Formats: sequence, C-alpha cells, structure tokens
Amino acid sequence: MNRNRLVFVAAVLVICIFIVLVVVVLRFVGRRAAPTPPAPPVAGKPGRVLPGAPGALPALSVKPQPAEINFQGCPGEGDNPRQADLNRLKNRVDEGEYVPVTFDSIANLPWPKSVERLSRDKWPAADEASVEKYEGVPVSVEGYLAGAKQEGPESPNCHGDDAQFRDFHVWLVKNASDDRSRSIVVEVTPRVRANHPNWQTDVLGQIVKKDQRVRISGWLMLDPEHPDQVGKTRGTIWEIHPIMQIEVNQNGQWTPLDRAGG
Repeated sequence: MNRNRLVFVAAVLVICIFIVLVVVVLRFVGRRAAPTPPAPPVAGKPGRVLPGAPGALPALSVKPQPAEINFQGCPGEGDNPRQADLNRLKNRVDEGEYVPVTFDSIANLPWPKSVERLSRDKWPAADEASVEKYEGVPVSVEGYLAGAKQEGPESPNCHGDDAQFRDFHVWLVKNASDDRSRSIVVEVTPRVRANHPNWQTDVLGQIVKKDQRVRISGWLMLDPEHPDQVGKTRGTIWEIHPIMQIEVNQNGQWTPLDRAGG
C-alpha cells in the first residue's frame, strides 16, 4: 500500500513538473513571436515627398507618432496643461514621407463644429475619431504664399518673448491672386526653424512679392482655436503645423528654401 502511494505521489510530481515546463516554454515562444514594436520617430531624420501627382487625402490606418524635444527649456507640451495635447502636435520635430495632395483636399476638408474652441480632453468621442482620421497625415501641398507674419508669445512656446520662441503664421493659397480668406494656414515653429536659417519672414515676403510657386510639406493638424477667422484670414481651421519642408519652384525644379537663390 505504501509502495502504491509513493508511486502515485511520484506520478503527480512528474505531471506537475511537466505542466510547469510547458508553461515556461509557451511563454518563451510567445515572447519571441511577439512583433517588434516600431522604432520611435527620430528628430532630424530626413524626410521626403513621395513621388506622384497630387491627389486626395489618404486615411492612413497607421501614422507616425510625434517626436518632441525640449527647446531652450520649453517642453513639448508648452506651458498650458489644458492645451498639452494640442501643443505636442504643434511642437513635433520628426520628418515623414509626405503624400502629395491637392490644395482643395485640405481647404474643403470638413471638421465637427462641436470641437471649436474646445480643449481636446472635452471632445465627444465620435468627433475625436472624425478628426483623427486625417490629423497627423504627412502631406505635401503646392500653391503660393499670401503672406508671412511673426506671431506673439504663445502657449506652445512657453510664452517666450524672444524672437527665437515665436511661430511664423504663413498663408498658403491655391492661386497667386487669392487672398488670405481662402488660405490654409501653415506654420513655421521655433523648434523646426532652428535648423533652417533661411526660413525668415523677410525671405518668405520676397516669395510673396515674386509670386513664386512653393511646395509645403508637414503634418496635417486641426487647430480649433480660431474658427472666427474662417472666411477672413483663413479658409479652414485645418493647418499644416508644423511645416517640415519649404521648397520653391525654380526653373521647373523644387529647390529647398535653404538652398534657393534670390
């Protein structure tokens, strides 16, 4: 009887050890089979405009996650906690593979009116999903500049007083004769401008005067703060913000503004 009992106990121990080994092996295999997470975006990594004619806005199922940097002591979220999510989008510094899209695909893109002047943490879920369908798409748009202006101290830049902390508002229009009421606002941010010494309002002003065709590449973003300006100083609250590349058409070729001659 004692012998049978010992055999039974030994069998139970063997089974338990076997189960433990199976669990360990399955966990190990599962970890090895798990997909490698995508590498985080790298600030300063060169971007490019994808080949092809401008078309409709793509609804990308996967979009690059914004990369941020601390700029002169100002973090990516700026200095206003209520606008932290919006400021992180405005302050991204990563490049992308920019999809050529038509001017009208952005100018005519609708947005939910209920999000206007509302902080993002209060957006209805359905409206947030509607905006997220296109926000964060890396786009490239051709057109003309209708003006460029240095803005005052703002939350994304920690309300810095010095010129190095100021955004440039740039107005992109479809036709050289169009005014700002039909424009898409495209913004030059301090974090990106620090790497582009030729991105200055006087240089952009010369492009306006010469009616030079430009190609603007950057990140599509909805700015709900200025709906009252639609039809006056902008045609939409969709923006390219920030601009990552500015190119000028010279002799039929796209030339980066940093290398463009006078």
